Amino acid sequence: MEIRLSAARFLSFVAAVLMVPASLSAQTQLSVSPSTINVQGSAGTTLPSQTLDISNGGNGSLKWSIAPPAVSWVSVSPTSGVQRGRITVSFPSSSSLAAGTYQTSLTVSEDNGSAVAVNIVAEISGGTQSSGGTAEPPAPPPTSASAVGPQSTITCPAGAINVFPGASIQNAVNSYGGNTTFCLRSGVFYLNSSITPKTGDVFVGEYGAILDGSSWGTSDDTQAAFRAHNQDIDYVTIRNLVIRHMPFSGIHTYYWMSDHWTIEYNEIASNKMGIESSPYFTIRNNYIHHNVGNASSSNAAERGGGYQVIRADNTTFDSNEIAYNGPEQKVGQSVNVTFRNNFVHHNAYAGIWYDTNTNGGTLIDGNRVEDNGSFGIALESSIGATIRNNTVRRTNAGEGVFISMSQNVQIYSNTLEANFGGIGYFLNCDSLSLGEDVKNNAAYDNTVVVGTQSYAYASGVSYTYSSCTATQLAPYLNGSKNLTFSRNAYRVPSLSYDRYFLWPGWKYWSEWQAMGQDAGGSLSQ
Repeated sequence: MEIRLSAARFLSFVAAVLMVPASLSAQTQLSVSPSTINVQGSAGTTLPSQTLDISNGGNGSLKWSIAPPAVSWVSVSPTSGVQRGRITVSFPSSSSLAAGTYQTSLTVSEDNGSAVAVNIVAEISGGTQSSGGTAEPPAPPPTSASAVGPQSTITCPAGAINVFPGASIQNAVNSYGGNTTFCLRSGVFYLNSSITPKTGDVFVGEYGAILDGSSWGTSDDTQAAFRAHNQDIDYVTIRNLVIRHMPFSGIHTYYWMSDHWTIEYNEIASNKMGIESSPYFTIRNNYIHHNVGNASSSNAAERGGGYQVIRADNTTFDSNEIAYNGPEQKVGQSVNVTFRNNFVHHNAYAGIWYDTNTNGGTLIDGNRVEDNGSFGIALESSIGATIRNNTVRRTNAGEGVFISMSQNVQIYSNTLEANFGGIGYFLNCDSLSLGEDVKNNAAYDNTVVVGTQSYAYASGVSYTYSSCTATQLAPYLNGSKNLTFSRNAYRVPSLSYDRYFLWPGWKYWSEWQAMGQDAGGSLSQ
């Protein structure tokens, strides 16, 4: 006898034999892509149609239907089907919409009750623009030496690709070629991995856009909100964002491939390291603060700081506020690095610190440097620098300007007030065998106001007493190393005791000048 079973009864029979519930033997899995439709256009024109793909990831028979948005400017076709389907979302009456941002959603449902929502965001500008992926160049932000951090006056340029909080910034980057401008809309983007841009990409934050890494844990110290490590990614711009609570850096690039980034009008805060830069970086008008790690760690990235400029030639810091950062912020092994018009204060160690082979083109100009833990401005083991027009105040434990084993430095037109030391040249004889030296340095036309701390001093030369022999000291004492001070104006706490100078021991003003120092200089109370 032949027995014939319907498909449904056959599945039930198989399920019973295998002791598997029939409901699990033929399942459906609704999938809709993309989950967000972003479309741009200009007022008076019709927005371009978009598509949605519907698929079934299960082995059951999928029946789906669409509930269109309850707005007149969106149309959906078809509105139902089985298994796979491609949906056209069109905007028939969008030409009547005024300039602005419009949001709505549609819902794709299957007959078993599950559903997927799709967000629709339409951006209408006031003039003609392209709706493609490559944006017009962004308008320059307002310029102000005192304005740091995100600005309400900075807006996203026409043609930018909108990315809303909750959406993946990396997915947006992956969807377009390089040289694309992305507008990160106001709100919090919670990151759990780095954003890797493409060459020429621009990221502009709508005022209030925040990248937050507080829920992200990693032991990889190259990770950052924006990252280019061993990747050739150039000419990236990051503007008007808050970047905070990253497990390591706010921005990390590796020196030997990436270059020419612009970082401007951002707040970079409460990371372990603020910015790790590569060559030809422009870093301006940012508020870089409270980037503090574990000060006792042997790992520089763990110790924390506002900036790391290592092997990053031709980098410029202009008009930033750099404050309350950890001890490991420095410039090293780089040429032509400029600090100009920055406000650098309350950092754990040095405010502006160049250390090791910053050989040539160093310019430290017009900065306000206050209340830092060790030195205001420090230059170590380097050759060639100009330090001018800076105001350095209240350095707690060291000099306002400290020149250690460095040469060919010009220090002029600075104002130094209430620091532990004014301008100091420092000799470490142990480093002479390494080819390092302190020589050919000139400090002139500066104003030095000596603090009231015990042992505070105005200017001078000091050395590591345990390492230097009399023979090694001789050329520094007899003037052949060309370490000079001239035409500086000193104000001291008391004229009745004017022993405020070092060469290498304490010297009175008369002794100081008798050594040929500060010809044309002055001492007053």
